[in-house]
Amino acid sequence: MTDPDDTRLPSLTVQHTFLFEELLALLIGTLDIDSSTNCLVVRTPSAERPFDVAWPLGSTIAIRDGIPALIDATGQTVAHVGDEVSVGGGWISTTTAGVTSCTGQDHVWVGHHPRRI
Repeated sequence: MTDPDDTRLPSLTVQHTFLFEELLALLIGTLDIDSSTNCLVVRTPSAERPFDVAWPLGSTIAIRDGIPALIDATGQTVAHVGDEVSVGGGWISTTTAGVTSCTGQDHVWVGHHPRRI
């Protein structure tokens, strides 16, 4: 018998350092999974493509309450897929951020202090 929580978890882009907290823009949108790449993203009504967020160091994804959720470095649930979220940070190149984009984009939203709103 297959466990319903035994589905393929989405991937996510994660920062390797804490260097980008000085970026002060705010991204507000819906936590979602990009179906073409199986990556955790933030969608906004005004953007053509979802934002690939480079989540803070230690962020992971897990099934919580039967739904994929963003988990912070302390193990706390930040938000579930489908929740409205705000993420501080800024839009920079993957080279500058030192990350590989989960979605294959050449820029990512380097985020800090994500939260459900």
